[in-house]
Amino acid sequence: MSEQQADTTELKALADMLGELVTYCSALKQGASGFAYMLPAEWQGPAMANFIGMFEKWQLGAEAMTQAAEGLQDQVSGAHQAYTETIETLDGAWSNLANGLSG
Repeated sequence: MSEQQADTTELKALADMLGELVTYCSALKQGASGFAYMLPAEWQGPAMANFIGMFEKWQLGAEAMTQAAEGLQDQVSGAHQAYTETIETLDGAWSNLANGLSG
């Protein structure tokens, strides 16, 4: 009897994709950190100092991107949960109303 027009499938899919993005960002940061600090010994002096400076800037950006993705994932997951709970509550209310009217 429910006439609700809410579909939570896309919200769930978006939350899952954002979770994958968070995982990817974390893996990328770890892999890049391991590589950056194990450069060949030929990288010394100003070249190495410049590289490390740029890499540290990159790390800040990567961390900001990870935090943004985590924030979006939290918001989407919260919206999904709220919609799901509301749908279940309204389905129960409609069912109770229908039973009350037919009984």
